[in-house]
Formats: sequence, structure tokens, C-alpha cells
Amino acid sequence: MEAARHVFRVLFLLLVVVVVFAIGRTFLVPPSYGAYGPYRFDNVAEQAAIRLPQHGGAASCGACHAERLKVSSAGAHRAVGCEVCHAPVALHVRDGAKAADMPIDRSFTLCARCHRRIEGRPTAFPQIVLAQHQGGVEGTACIDCHDPHSPKL
Repeated sequence: MEAARHVFRVLFLLLVVVVVFAIGRTFLVPPSYGAYGPYRFDNVAEQAAIRLPQHGGAASCGACHAERLKVSSAGAHRAVGCEVCHAPVALHVRDGAKAADMPIDRSFTLCARCHRRIEGRPTAFPQIVLAQHQGGVEGTACIDCHDPHSPKL
């Protein structure tokens, strides 16, 4: 009978620990935690309210550069947004007026991200071996020969 009392005490202690844990978790863990993954979902809206959008998309560029957007939209890079090669539009335009010149990434590494030959890429996708293209182009600017808005020669 003494052993049964010890077992009862251990089970009662375990029950108390589980209840305290459940109550503590209710008070300490935010309600939206775990709703869509291992993070507090309310934080997504909080961060969006704090940080203003930096990217505007091609349509925002087209408001002032319609002719350039038309050429780009018809070319091989039509699926590549302006802000991929340039910077986010928020660096160029603020409150509807030009705030600064638009930075342009002229490095070959930008082009190489998509066009460097990698075995896993589809064969129909234009790829180059940088060391063999035009005698080796690493360190040079692709846009010296290619128009980035309509890159075919």
C-alpha cells in the first residue's frame, strides 16, 4: 500500500507540472505563434507597417520611362524586373519626384547569376562559359557589348 501512495504522489506531481506548463504557455506564448509556422504571425503585419515598400515593380518605372519599359517588355529579359539590375525604386523616387540617380549594377556577376553555365539549368536557357565567352569576360561588363534591355547582339 505504501508503494501505491508513492506512485500516486509521482502521478499527482506530474499532473501539477503539466497543468503549470499549460497555463504558463498560455500566458507566455503569443496567440498567433505557430499559426502559419514557427514564428509569431502578428509580427509580419508589424514589420510591414514599420518598413515602407522599397520596390515598386516595372509599372512604377514605366510611369516615367515608358519607352524603355516597352523595349524591355518585348525583349528576352521581359521576365526580369527593372529593379533586379537597378536598385529599388524608392532610392530613385520619393514622393513622386526624382530623389537621386538610379544606381545600375554594371558588374558581370549580375549577368552571370543567370547566364553562367551550370549543368542543372535547362539547355534552352542562354548560358555561357565565362572563361570562353569573347576570350574570357570575367571582370568585364557585359553591357559593354549587350544592351541589357534587349540583350541580343
